[in-house]
Amino acid sequence: MIKDVAAPGNAGILSFIQALNTYKINQIISSVARPFSRFSTEGKLGIFGVICIILMAVFAPVITMYPPQKITGDSLEAPGPGHILGTDELGMDIWSQICYGARMSLTIGLAVAFAAGFGGGAIGILAGYMGGHIDQALMRVIDVTMALPSFPLLIVISAFLGPSILNIIFVLVLFSWAKPARIARSQTLALKKNNYIIAARNYGATPFYLLRKHIFPEVLPVLFVLVIGISSHAIIAEAGLAFLGLGDPTSKSWGMMLNHATGFRSIYFTPYWQWWLLPPLLMLIFLLLCLAFISRDMERILDPKLKIKKGF
Repeated sequence: MIKDVAAPGNAGILSFIQALNTYKINQIISSVARPFSRFSTEGKLGIFGVICIILMAVFAPVITMYPPQKITGDSLEAPGPGHILGTDELGMDIWSQICYGARMSLTIGLAVAFAAGFGGGAIGILAGYMGGHIDQALMRVIDVTMALPSFPLLIVISAFLGPSILNIIFVLVLFSWAKPARIARSQTLALKKNNYIIAARNYGATPFYLLRKHIFPEVLPVLFVLVIGISSHAIIAEAGLAFLGLGDPTSKSWGMMLNHATGFRSIYFTPYWQWWLLPPLLMLIFLLLCLAFISRDMERILDPKLKIKKGF
């Protein structure tokens, strides 16, 4: 009898939990779909392309048949059932190198973007809020950093430090933090003059509270756009350094693939360039185009002034 009485109650609880879970799932889907719908067709294609490259990098051991650094075929074997994109001069599978090379490009791009974008942004916010000699000293360092020719110095410093992933990330961060710091500083100088910031300071709000609650959330959308731009610059800079032979020779990257392919004598007089040189080059162009489309749409969505000025 007790079980019969409790059964309707349990059924009601289960139905309530199911309804609550359905509501949460619908809420999550709507929160994701709402900003995604604001992207243009090119932006949506860019997001889809970046997701595909990320999945290719994550599931590289699953979607490839051979390790990228193992000789698994004849030298310069043409594309076929055994090797989708053929092999290089040593007999290594090019499709495996493409998939594992995506890991290198994404790792370096994200590491440099987050370290330089958010790190430089945090430095710029602190300097803009504090002002005084600290702000002036930072501005002089930023002016010098932005005035230096970045890529020639990247080549010199990379050659001096030696070929290593950590050295490449360090060098790229060294020349990428100045722009986010300068933009974040200018945004902070404008924000701290607002009436609500002044009122909160007069009522005893600490600098840490103002930075955490008011200034940093306002500057964060601008930093997100800069992070995507920095990641594009980092990916192409790493590919350029690897192409010049300054990349990490122990890791497979698209730039190192281009370096080995162009270093092969008379490659342009043979059909080998079709499956050895084109795939990494096209993958680089595709990834950079996807990031450019996403950056353009994010700038349009997150910056209301740009939205009004361009009439979107």
